[in-house]
Amino acid sequence: MPITKGISSPEMNQIHPSRRPAIPPLTALLAFESAATHLSFRRAARDLALSPSAISHQIRGLEQQFGIKLFVRGARSVRLTADGEIYLAKVSLALATLQEAGRDMLRQRRDSGSELWISALPFFTSTVLLPALPDFKRRNPNLTLRIEATHQYADFNASCVDVAIRYGREHSAGLKFEPLVAVSGLPVCAPALIKGGLRKPEDLAGQVLIHLTTQPRSWPAWLKEAGIPDLTPRGHLWLDSVPAMLEAAEHGLGVTLAMAPLIKARPGFGKKLIAPFEVPVSRMETIYLVSRTEQSRDRRIAAVRRWIVKAVARAS
Repeated sequence: MPITKGISSPEMNQIHPSRRPAIPPLTALLAFESAATHLSFRRAARDLALSPSAISHQIRGLEQQFGIKLFVRGARSVRLTADGEIYLAKVSLALATLQEAGRDMLRQRRDSGSELWISALPFFTSTVLLPALPDFKRRNPNLTLRIEATHQYADFNASCVDVAIRYGREHSAGLKFEPLVAVSGLPVCAPALIKGGLRKPEDLAGQVLIHLTTQPRSWPAWLKEAGIPDLTPRGHLWLDSVPAMLEAAEHGLGVTLAMAPLIKARPGFGKKLIAPFEVPVSRMETIYLVSRTEQSRDRRIAAVRRWIVKAVARAS
């Protein structure tokens, strides 16, 4: 039978409507599932480390793709439509199937025992982990570390993470939390601002406050602790990571809050970056080492735990 090549026609190039893909991007499905579960775009944004407007954009894209409304939006709340409830049930089932498939793959990887994945806050990674990394490699030459520096909470069910370094105890089901260090906010800035008259907390009224976008309440909480809750600064600068905030402060762009006592281990602290004053605060946050409860006796995690505890003690 002869083989014909290069034949093309409009009929051959068309895809039958029933075969057109109806699967939206995974980011949109995750945004919808989280928002529908919490009935809150803001909580979904926090869980996925996105902005509420990004969550709204993803859901609006789903509604446009299907030509239906998934949510009824109110002034301060949202609720699912009937179509939204039906879609949520099916999307949740599909995502659960994908998670189970991912868990199976991760179990196979963990069984190999040659790698260990760490998810850590960017500042903790640069200030505590990286300086101590040569010591770990010297003591554990056969174990490869993969470190992800992120503010997003690690999903132990759907990601490669073995150990996480995090604030607080969110998403704690099936996880073991071990306190590493208690930290508090410490205002820091470039020396030039101190020479310009920054001497006491009230002087912050003449400064730009540098904020972390994922922690909008940090400065208000610190100002309240300092007894000046109604202080109005000269301006605000919002950045998406602690290293970026510290770099902005070093360039004299404003005053930011750093993690004390860990900030004192940052190269250049005391020269490029200075604490203009210290105010005793009662509000402390705990940084935890997080791992799976079923891996509590894993020798690899035990080795990483010892290394991190030692690194924290050195940095503190």
